[in-house]
Amino acid sequence: MLILSKFRDYYDSSVGYGIDKTIIYERETRIVKSKEFFLDDYIAGENYYRGFEWGRRATITRHEWRIIGFCGKTYVLLVEKTKEDDKESTLETVEYFYGDETLERVFKKKKEKWRYKETQEFINKWHSKEFFNFSLTNKVPIFSVQPFGGYLKTLEVVLNPSLGEIKFSRIFDSISAFQEIQMFISGVLGTDSPKTLEISNDEKIKQYGYDPKWSFRNPDPPKRKQ
Repeated sequence: MLILSKFRDYYDSSVGYGIDKTIIYERETRIVKSKEFFLDDYIAGENYYRGFEWGRRATITRHEWRIIGFCGKTYVLLVEKTKEDDKESTLETVEYFYGDETLERVFKKKKEKWRYKETQEFINKWHSKEFFNFSLTNKVPIFSVQPFGGYLKTLEVVLNPSLGEIKFSRIFDSISAFQEIQMFISGVLGTDSPKTLEISNDEKIKQYGYDPKWSFRNPDPPKRKQ
């Protein structure tokens, strides 16, 4: 796969194992708007929380939720930003957590249950789930969006963002990420060619041997009736 981009990402090093120039990934970062990621309800961890320890200054922790789209699946990311005080000059520590471990970060104490159910349902709905149509419509293997529950229904989605910045290697190592992108572009998105017939996204997925309900990472889906 040949990558055309103005920035480097953590999986770029895998290009060294060989380049198939018939598969091209034009990794241009841009923003589109969508209503597909609007949340039905508020989830926890969207505000500042101030915690005190005896003999220490106050610490401020801010949580940001994101949905990361990667090769036909979505993953839930929690960005945790911590400062020792609220001064602008104070350095901020940033950590990244995925999936179920995000609940442990937001609900550190057992008695903290505000929006626990809604947050858990959000994670169950979006983490490691099949989600092809948005990528097909926008012709991208990767996207990122900060979900929101409230009055703002149309959200900005970043297409082709950097995965290294959000420690996505915790989900896929560099070689696996490169291979996934290459297979997704060649097998699902396809290369640019004149369109002779408009077909639905589901049919486009199926014609390459995939199934909207079963990932190509699952080698043994249930057999269909002939």
